[in-house]
Amino acid sequence: MITALFMAWAIGANDSAKAVGTAVGSGVLGFKRAVLLIGVFTTLGVFLGGSGVSGTVSGLAEGMSAGEVGLVLFSAASAVTLASLWGRPISTTQSIIGGLVGASLALGLPVDWGTVGRIASAWVLSPIVAALFAVAVYRLYKPLLRRIKCLRNLELTQKWLVFTAAAFSAFNLGANELSNVAGLMEGLGVDGPFKLILALILTLGALTFSYDVMMTVGRDISPLGPTSAFSSQFGASLAVSAANLIGLPVSSGQAIVGAISGLGLYKGEHVNLKLLMGIVKGWIIAPVFAGAISYVLITFLA
Repeated sequence: MITALFMAWAIGANDSAKAVGTAVGSGVLGFKRAVLLIGVFTTLGVFLGGSGVSGTVSGLAEGMSAGEVGLVLFSAASAVTLASLWGRPISTTQSIIGGLVGASLALGLPVDWGTVGRIASAWVLSPIVAALFAVAVYRLYKPLLRRIKCLRNLELTQKWLVFTAAAFSAFNLGANELSNVAGLMEGLGVDGPFKLILALILTLGALTFSYDVMMTVGRDISPLGPTSAFSSQFGASLAVSAANLIGLPVSSGQAIVGAISGLGLYKGEHVNLKLLMGIVKGWIIAPVFAGAISYVLITFLA
């Protein structure tokens, strides 16, 4: 339970930036209001939208004891925390799946490579699909805004749409990333009110440690105005929601980075390719690093 709380805090410190980074980076939401939004909608997401993802993740932990699951969560949370210290958005989903695979190999348990393969393919596809959704939303959304002639109404509309997209993304954060942790705990018989505690600890992680990652997502990849912020955030949320419906744990971070960079390229704006390549390297390193830590810890401690 302690390592599950550590993992929830790490998700808040890193993944919450992907839920509200565009809103904060574009100046629509202040940091503290963004954290409040995360707390409310992540809680709703983990209770109302995470059953399919929870079942997929708990299936990969079949045959593991509580202590072994704890070492998996510790390994994944350590990898995410190191990335947060570096100010880079990393995939908590990949870290957890990598940790589970490493633990299974160390314990001699069978690995469901079919499920792992489907999850990995979703990791590759999610940023591409998110980019396509972001461009589609932008193409539909911008002509509608041109019909609003009053400047005050235009600004108010844009702010509410960005807020709505951030709330949708925060809901997905609970339904996907936090549900990875909840699914592992459900497999051990810990359910119900513990989900609420996980959501509260995630919010604490967002409040205490997420600002640098938030700025990387919302400001440093590509310039974001309210129109681009809404389009990229909503496009990423649609991609993650599609994965939730089929029970695949994907990374909201990969989705939002794909959406921001894809929309930036479509609009002909500057995209920080050096930063983008560093983020992609982190996506590759995350599951390998978490899996290696998990393998070593379980080999010597379990």
